[in-house]
Amino acid sequence: MSNPIEEQKQLIDKLYRLVRQSAPKSSSEAACRFRYFQEKDGSRAVDEQFWYFVDDKRVSALLVDDETINPMLIVPELHAKMKAHTGGNWQAFTLTIDKDGRVTAKFEYAETKP
Repeated sequence: MSNPIEEQKQLIDKLYRLVRQSAPKSSSEAACRFRYFQEKDGSRAVDEQFWYFVDDKRVSALLVDDETINPMLIVPELHAKMKAHTGGNWQAFTLTIDKDGRVTAKFEYAETKP
């Protein structure tokens, strides 16, 4: 039997590697916000905003093309695994690599209206 937390960590690790290789070595921090859209008809989309810092200046850029790491496939898979495991239905998350190399992922959930 597979471990759902380990599966989620492996998917986040793939995205980490993509963010890391997309930022120049001279950057001090890097981050990417991935938004996940799922329509009622079953169609899905992923939007990404990538940036990094060089000399305390924020630089917006595109993620590099990596045939082995495709966010358009990984993000929906991560969403499905997390929803199946916890029931959480996030809409976006930001993966950040800080200046010390620590990686964090902050998930954003829809506001529930009373």
